Amino acid sequence: MFKQKLLILILSLLFLGCSSIVHKKEVTLSSSKKYAISSFWNYTETPMAGLRASSIVESVLAKNRLTIHSLIGGSDEMGETLSKDDFLQKQKAKAKSVGAEYLITGNVQEWRYKTGIDGEPVVSYTLKVIDLKDDTILFNGVGAKSGWGHKSIGVVAQEIAEELIPRFTP
Repeated sequence: MFKQKLLILILSLLFLGCSSIVHKKEVTLSSSKKYAISSFWNYTETPMAGLRASSIVESVLAKNRLTIHSLIGGSDEMGETLSKDDFLQKQKAKAKSVGAEYLITGNVQEWRYKTGIDGEPVVSYTLKVIDLKDDTILFNGVGAKSGWGHKSIGVVAQEIAEELIPRFTP
């Protein structure tokens, strides 16, 4: 009886230690279209988390052989912006100017290490694909994950991106 309870406890801890939640609208997009990716809006207290997340998503997207125009700026990019709406409108205009049909964007809600002995990484962000022709959201998804102390935030963010990114057809 004791061994069974111990086994259940150990298995529970294993699953809780690297839990993840990914919720996305199932959609398949064409890889023959032109995409632009912008920096993600940062809702965290971690500086440049939006730039980091969007850069990781851009790299994971590259394996889909998409034509992606990077609109990801530097660390001063967000400081020039008055509001999220202003920023998104500027990014849409930039995406249209480079001939993109779709804009990939998102928001970062969490990007930190938990305090404590293990310092587990915790990441949460959303991903959107916007049709620039009629300003509709074609894809919307959210992913959240925490990892073990031996993982970095970048690894956890990449794992979320790999699960979160929609499918692309040739």
